[in-house]
Amino acid sequence: MEVFDQLAEKYQGEHSHNPFQTALIEKVSALLPAAASVLDLGCGTGVPTAQLLTDDGHRVVGVDIAEGMLRLAREQVPAAEFVHGNFAELPADFGRFEAVTAFFSLLMLSKAEIERTLDKVAGWLQPGGHFAIGMVNFDADSIPIEFMGVPVTVSGYLEPDLKAVLEAHGFTVESIETVFFTPTDGPQESQIFALARLRD
Repeated sequence: MEVFDQLAEKYQGEHSHNPFQTALIEKVSALLPAAASVLDLGCGTGVPTAQLLTDDGHRVVGVDIAEGMLRLAREQVPAAEFVHGNFAELPADFGRFEAVTAFFSLLMLSKAEIERTLDKVAGWLQPGGHFAIGMVNFDADSIPIEFMGVPVTVSGYLEPDLKAVLEAHGFTVESIETVFFTPTDGPQESQIFALARLRD
């Protein structure tokens, strides 16, 4: 989304230090074989996801629609590959990966688009591959809100519903938790972090 071209540095400053996201990335990284391939949907500025994973020796392909985000990502995480595009429109044969991550990017889609994307994620993952996701904890489908001063349209799930939709699309949910995170200059957010595994 074009609005995120303007928000890249501000977004990183407010959200890149989320300890729950960092902990889940580190958990995924530890589960992967050496030099695994990871697809990061809505990679943003590359921090912290691509940075942490490449620091651990993994190969990361990040996809984002905002050129402003990608400029920072390429500067900050030169070891990763970054692709400009709408991850919801990536082809089913985009590649095969040991893990896929999506931190607060699926919420920019409608629920129907989220479900179609989950089916694609299942196709991109190697058998038994891992899927790590972060979402905002609320129940909505394509509602307008203001985020960091700009209008956006977002969707979300409550924790039981997110677990159910992941399971309906071929995943076993290995961990899921609802937490509270306060951005640097923003109000406290209720967030959900889940780690799922593609069923064999």
